[in-house]
Amino acid sequence: MKRTAINLIASIAAMITNIIIGFWISPYVIAHIGIEANGFITLANNFITYASLAVTALNSMASRFIAIEYINKDYKRANLYYNSVFWGNLIIVAIFLPGSILLVRYLELVVNVPNNILIDVKILFSFIFLNFFLHTGAPNWECSTFITNRLDRVYVPNMLTTVFRCLFLFAVMTLFQPRVWYVGLASSVVLVITLVIGWYNTKTLTPELYIAHDRILCSWKVIKELVGAGIWNSISSIGSMLLSGLDLLICNVFIGSTEMGILALGKLLPSYMQNFSMAIFNAFNPELVINYASGDKEKLVHDLKRAMKIMSALLSVPLCGLIVMSGDFFKLWVPSQNPHILVRLAVVMCMGYSVTSGTQILNCVFSTVNKVRTNSLIIIMCGAISTALVFVLINTTNLGIYAIAGVSVVVDLFRMQVYTVPVATHYLEIDSKPFYRHEVFCLVDLAFLCAVAMMIRQCFTVNNWMDFILVAGIVGSTCMVINIFFYLGKEERKSLFETMRRKIRRK
Repeated sequence: MKRTAINLIASIAAMITNIIIGFWISPYVIAHIGIEANGFITLANNFITYASLAVTALNSMASRFIAIEYINKDYKRANLYYNSVFWGNLIIVAIFLPGSILLVRYLELVVNVPNNILIDVKILFSFIFLNFFLHTGAPNWECSTFITNRLDRVYVPNMLTTVFRCLFLFAVMTLFQPRVWYVGLASSVVLVITLVIGWYNTKTLTPELYIAHDRILCSWKVIKELVGAGIWNSISSIGSMLLSGLDLLICNVFIGSTEMGILALGKLLPSYMQNFSMAIFNAFNPELVINYASGDKEKLVHDLKRAMKIMSALLSVPLCGLIVMSGDFFKLWVPSQNPHILVRLAVVMCMGYSVTSGTQILNCVFSTVNKVRTNSLIIIMCGAISTALVFVLINTTNLGIYAIAGVSVVVDLFRMQVYTVPVATHYLEIDSKPFYRHEVFCLVDLAFLCAVAMMIRQCFTVNNWMDFILVAGIVGSTCMVINIFFYLGKEERKSLFETMRRKIRRK
């Protein structure tokens, strides 16, 4: 219980710190180097996301395999996985390094970069790529804290290094002429510190894991096993990348670097919505898997429908807050930018949740019943369609960045209605109509919450962050009470509270 409490406190503290620092850094960087330069920070990280697709297949299941062998005290086998992943990652680094050098050298031929910041952006990309190669080429030190349940050794250093990164960036921006590549430099310094901490954790927590120096300990059979287990994760990631991961690159190439910076700002709140959705999703997923494994189909379906109602009840509250309060947020957060554009972008990118907030839980059915291949192919097909539609709309309409922000939402919503809902319910051998009716009810519930929230908002004046926190707290609390006590039934309320307690105990 003591260890669990420490892990939980450290996790919450790290999350809060990251959010606060994240909110501070963007307007600070914009104020010192401009919105165009700030957009290139997100774009550079997106390039790393593209490169990480090759790494995902090998690494996404590595900790699982290493942990199983280590816990079973088969240290020889655990080290075989540990070393094989290391050498496999080095091969990936060797393959990507020449291409990265060429990309940085001829960056202006790939993306639109203003001449006055071209050198700075190239240096920024160099630091971001360096971080990728250092992190990929290092041994899998993260698995030690996972194996030993010492997650506090991850959360606490992450919190401290986040603060250090902020202070470092503030110092160099103050002492020297502001440059966009200072952000990459700060990330590199923090990464080196993080790697040292990871090495120390491995040496002290799992000393049985080591990189063999006297010989190359690597098995192509093991690498093939890891890639085979993680390949569909890569395919799904490619589909997700095509759905929204190319948006900044497309915006830069076909519209402009300024618009790319605006789009990067507009994506912040939707990204938090997505993270919140995944957190709720992951809380219910294990229970569904257990029910399926035990052959209790009736309980599986019952719990699935219950989880659906709980997810929609929880997700509709922040969605309502985003619709009603995002204008005030952007005015305070980035006063130099047009808040109306940012609000429209954020709302457009989140509107899919107004329909699918509850039925999102059906996405776990494919992994539960081991039918992930077709689902992954559907995701990548939808991603390709989304990318093609964006190109068409950019060249034939005046929608601009709104086309980039909205097309992926529409395509993903179409995928949910045409494939996910009917196919997932087919695998479970149940009727899909209740799920479609639930989506309609979600829209009605969201409309009602927004009406209540707007009435509350009209009673207050928001001039500063204290006003915003007060009003947002009242709006969020009121909407949550409405959903928990009027939207959810007695059983769902009980399940929600029990799930929260179990989640806390596990952490």
